[in-house]
Amino acid sequence: MKRETMTPRERWLAVLTRRTPDRVPMDWWGTGEAFKKLQQHLRCDDPLARLHVDVCAFVHPRYVGPALQGGSDEFGCRFRNVEYGTGV
Repeated sequence: MKRETMTPRERWLAVLTRRTPDRVPMDWWGTGEAFKKLQQHLRCDDPLARLHVDVCAFVHPRYVGPALQGGSDEFGCRFRNVEYGTGV
């Protein structure tokens, strides 16, 4: 693999400011079960580092509105966990 010359933060900032990064930044989202299977498959504790994933940081304000009902978010979207045999 080509030697990386930028940190993940520098890489994302380059893309967001329309500059050329040293490579295309990558992110990965998955369930806890998928992450454990990835760890097992790659036989390592930190598969995201091994795969050179540029993890994004999310920044958001603290919610100060009315109390939220259980099973819904601040936008009123309802959710529930669904078991599917090998995970939730």
